[in-house]
Amino acid sequence: MEEKREVQKKIILLGDAAVGKTSLIRRFVVDRFDDRYILTIGTKITAKALQIGVNKDIIDLKLQIWDILGQKGYTKLHHSSFKGTDGVILVADITRNETLLSLATYWIPKVRNLVGEVPLIILANKADLMKNSEFSSEDLKIFSSKFNAPCFLTSAKNGENVHQAFYNIGKRMIEFKSQEYPSPSKSKIIHPRLIFNGEKSEIVKIIDKIIDDFCREYGNMEEAMPVLRKQFESAGLNLNNPSKTALKRAIHGLAEVEMTLITDEIAEANEIKRLKWIKKMKHKDT
Repeated sequence: MEEKREVQKKIILLGDAAVGKTSLIRRFVVDRFDDRYILTIGTKITAKALQIGVNKDIIDLKLQIWDILGQKGYTKLHHSSFKGTDGVILVADITRNETLLSLATYWIPKVRNLVGEVPLIILANKADLMKNSEFSSEDLKIFSSKFNAPCFLTSAKNGENVHQAFYNIGKRMIEFKSQEYPSPSKSKIIHPRLIFNGEKSEIVKIIDKIIDDFCREYGNMEEAMPVLRKQFESAGLNLNNPSKTALKRAIHGLAEVEMTLITDEIAEANEIKRLKWIKKMKHKDT
């Protein structure tokens, strides 16, 4: 006799910028594709239900899907976003070999250090561009076997293997038993020095600090993120290539929001505090 059970799990999608994480989620959730590059600011959270058969049970799996900023260096943001993760989808772009290497040197060590033993799957996205591929399906299999993770060639554009990938991680999370996985040792994360240097590296640290500070003031990260996203976009703040000028506009916008939530005095004090973080930068050029 089949029994129905309801289970809720949190999965996060990780990988470098522009590998297609947001497009994969869109394809899975609403079966649509948009080929514009959409920068994820902070995190975006989407819900989706799946029915998964496990032994004699039918599991109504409620997936909470976290699309996390793919830029390296936002440590506080990533630490907060990873909390409560039950499974991870790691995404590389098949036309950029460095995005696969980045999974090994940055994203997987970060997962192991912060989350520990959880099911992983690895996707090589943009399979519709296979003629431009920089690594093969065999390379992907060899790579993923090192991390005890299934792998899929996916295409957010035509839907290839997208549903199968999400179903696979859902089933693995339901069936997960920690003793089946080797205990992860603390892995060394290669610092993204080649991504940001000098002033840009300092700005990234400040933005990361501001995101964390605003979320604490707001009281709820999931509710604070859409507010941050709106203010960053209004200020023209590009998290892949941030500038002081745009960041100052964003800080002012956040202060205006806080004035509707807390006292004007506290909001103004927060604005002054965050602007001081910029003034303390070693690199003074704008």
